[in-house]
Amino acid sequence: MTKIAHEGYRPTLFERLAAAPHPSVSFQSSFWHATAPAGPDAGPLHGEVETDVAVVGGGYLGFSTALHLAEAGVEVVVLEADEPGFGASGRNTGFVVPNLLTGLDPTVLRETMGARYGQQIAEMIGQGGELVFELIRRHGIECEARQSGWIQPVHTPEKLAWLEDRVAQWKALGRPVQALSRDEAVYETGSDVYHGAFLDPTGGHLNPLAYCRGLAGAATKAGARLFTNSRARSVMRHGDRWRVTTDRGSLVAKRLLLTTNSTGGGLAPAPEGTQFPITLFQVASQQLDPALRENVLPKDRASADTRKELIAYRWTWDNRIVTGGLLASPFGSAERAKTYHLDRLREMLPQLPPMEPAYAWQGRLAAARDFLPRLMKLTEHEGDQGWSAIACNGRGIAMTTALGRRIAQWLAGGSNEGLPVPVTRADPVAVPALASVAFSVWLPWNRRVDRAELKRAK
Repeated sequence: MTKIAHEGYRPTLFERLAAAPHPSVSFQSSFWHATAPAGPDAGPLHGEVETDVAVVGGGYLGFSTALHLAEAGVEVVVLEADEPGFGASGRNTGFVVPNLLTGLDPTVLRETMGARYGQQIAEMIGQGGELVFELIRRHGIECEARQSGWIQPVHTPEKLAWLEDRVAQWKALGRPVQALSRDEAVYETGSDVYHGAFLDPTGGHLNPLAYCRGLAGAATKAGARLFTNSRARSVMRHGDRWRVTTDRGSLVAKRLLLTTNSTGGGLAPAPEGTQFPITLFQVASQQLDPALRENVLPKDRASADTRKELIAYRWTWDNRIVTGGLLASPFGSAERAKTYHLDRLREMLPQLPPMEPAYAWQGRLAAARDFLPRLMKLTEHEGDQGWSAIACNGRGIAMTTALGRRIAQWLAGGSNEGLPVPVTRADPVAVPALASVAFSVWLPWNRRVDRAELKRAK
């Protein structure tokens, strides 16, 4: 008998410090939460329910897996501790990015993961944007989706050679990407600080919470069962079945997939410990003059540049700007985040008027050491059929949707050859308790590097 205990959701160290001396910004302050259509009707799990596949975690990865399993005729149940999209899936900036972080291009992926996995990961994420918008169209998901392209502006001329190489690598995979000139980048972004840009027209942006709720609805219509407000308190392997225990009942399954990302709270300590939970702050401005859209992201792209402390921004359908990022010091950061990122953006876009934080919220991104997705065994016994999958790494919408489909195809009877990642043991970081502050502690150094690069560029 294998048992993995859970004692409830625990905020990261950074999130606890962020609340002092001001109360943390709540999820109810999210612009997405204020404007998203309701999700499917669901309620807590009561009594004992049996299924083939149990998915624990109601975000993009969980619902994409469940949707594609249900469409393949596989019995599947999703357990969600709160509501669909309550975690990172409902709190991000809503960028659909069919790409990986800077530096993780096809050549590096093949060198890091080997030819087979590197190629499959690159192909999967490259097609991720097309999959997201195809699902939205096919299932009629109302999430203010705009397949208007994702742009990555280059902040120094030193990166132009890198830009050309990145474009060449993705074009070699058949992706319709292109390099923009300095003039084109300035026009596309509205800022004269840029020297060129990477453009993938298959990306775009959406209301991330509405998309997650829409995926949940599509999955239940396809035959998946969903139980909300059903936090998994423990998972136990007994005989040839997994038992997931909640406050009001239990779910018994032949196979178990955890997709809790960084919000498992100890349900599976080893897989959870492989991730760095990163607290990000988001803010949506007041409604602005629509005329500003003529020279700030005039083609309605989603933009995130190449700085180490990157600047990311987009328009909403009702003429607000959404931006956000990290903060270096956790003390009182929830309050400071309301203005810091808006002020930083306006320095780069002086044509914008003073902006106010109409909505401000925070969420938790999870990143592996190598910023790559993983599929990890819950036990050492091959026949136990329990796994934990992580895939966010700052590219959550496209990456997790695409990986969920591939995992579902595998669970529905496909071979291991179809998996874009190997099934591995968990390899947690040395001190998981400190992982939540690692990136913010490193932020001052990143800012110093950015300043030095910008100074050389002048």
